[in-house]
Amino acid sequence: MYRALVTAVVAAALVIGGAAPATAHGSGGSAPGSPTVVRITGDADSATITWHAPRHGARVAGWKVAIAAVHDDHDRQAERLHSRARSAGFDELTPATTYRYSVRALGHRANGRTIVGRWTTPAAPTEPEQQTTASLFALDGDGDVVRFPTSGSDEPTTVATDGTGFTANAAGDVFTPSADRTRILLHPADGGPTETIASGLHLTADLRSDADGDLYWLDSVSGSVQKLADDGQPARTVVTFAGTASGSTRTQWAVGRDGTVSTLVSTTHDALVNTASPSGAVTKRTVTFPGGSAFGYLNGLVADGHGTLYPSFQAFGGSAYTGWYALPAHATTFTQFSTRYAHQYAAVNSTHFSLVQSQEWCPAVSEGSPGGCHVDKTLTHLVTRDAAGTTTELTTSGATANGRGSFVGAADEAGDVFLDIDGGPTPGLWRVPAGGGPAEQLSAAQYSRLVVV
Repeated sequence: MYRALVTAVVAAALVIGGAAPATAHGSGGSAPGSPTVVRITGDADSATITWHAPRHGARVAGWKVAIAAVHDDHDRQAERLHSRARSAGFDELTPATTYRYSVRALGHRANGRTIVGRWTTPAAPTEPEQQTTASLFALDGDGDVVRFPTSGSDEPTTVATDGTGFTANAAGDVFTPSADRTRILLHPADGGPTETIASGLHLTADLRSDADGDLYWLDSVSGSVQKLADDGQPARTVVTFAGTASGSTRTQWAVGRDGTVSTLVSTTHDALVNTASPSGAVTKRTVTFPGGSAFGYLNGLVADGHGTLYPSFQAFGGSAYTGWYALPAHATTFTQFSTRYAHQYAAVNSTHFSLVQSQEWCPAVSEGSPGGCHVDKTLTHLVTRDAAGTTTELTTSGATANGRGSFVGAADEAGDVFLDIDGGPTPGLWRVPAGGGPAEQLSAAQYSRLVVV
């Protein structure tokens, strides 16, 4: 039965959907009177008719109650009920259909007048689209790709062995570089046999993908970013790095969920960014640091689905602090959006960048002092930033950071953050809910290269 909007009609007074008011027909004489307060209530596929006894006339011997679609002679139901009945139910009605309903008292010698009304069933409720829970893939301690069930809380299953550098698409297919780094292997989501989808390549053990299932990697010979589109065409160069890496530069690259690909070369005073749009158009820009000096050594880069890059820099000096910054699409200056010093774990989906941060921070130089540095490393803050620059902050609990660094996890489209903690009091795989609150430990084992599709 549909649980839609329930409507109620009093037959003698209410008109629904342009229907006429109820009217009375029938014989008189020694017959019962007409039923009173006739009412119909229902939803998209059922109705209940209720009434009160007549105020006059002969004794009621029974009732005849009927409902029929106005424009469908076959859509008709009728009931004969005992004299004490005051309601009748009808199922299997058609949504968004006008019905004629009637109630008549039956007498021992003659029947009473019939009360007739019209009523239109509501439209059937729109069924919500089935929500597909994202699947979490990861590399286990043996170097195999495992997939956690959609519940995210049971034991994982092995998808591919020797899967270093894997990625996955939205259908759940997994892709791995071959052992000799010349072929891309497809491990179908349905468990079918592994097959080669491209060969003669110069792969690195770092495949990446976008929402459309296109694959990307760094060519081990040319150093450029290659793309294998999900259209059967040969692999091609998408974008290159600006200049040649040297001892004074650091490089990173990232693929957004929308297929935007960027390379970033960081120097001691600025950064050079080359970006290829999903259509293949390449733009180049020089990006400066606020204040004219670099934040530190580039050690990480992720991208959302709206062209925003999020680089991380390890501060110069002995603190070993790693901070994350934003570089919106087409911007030429990095933006610092979180001023808390903390041990932290990052993740990104198509719309938001997330940081899970500790309560307190301990610089490396303090931790190495004779007295040590005993601080609260419990992960207590969830900071998110969208492509428009709006930042929100929630609280979480349960997990504890283990050291400093550019830790990158994964986030599903709902905003849940998955992270691996490699030691300390709470090691293992954790899920931090998008709405904050206690984190959930999915496994005490160690995993790396988390991917959510």
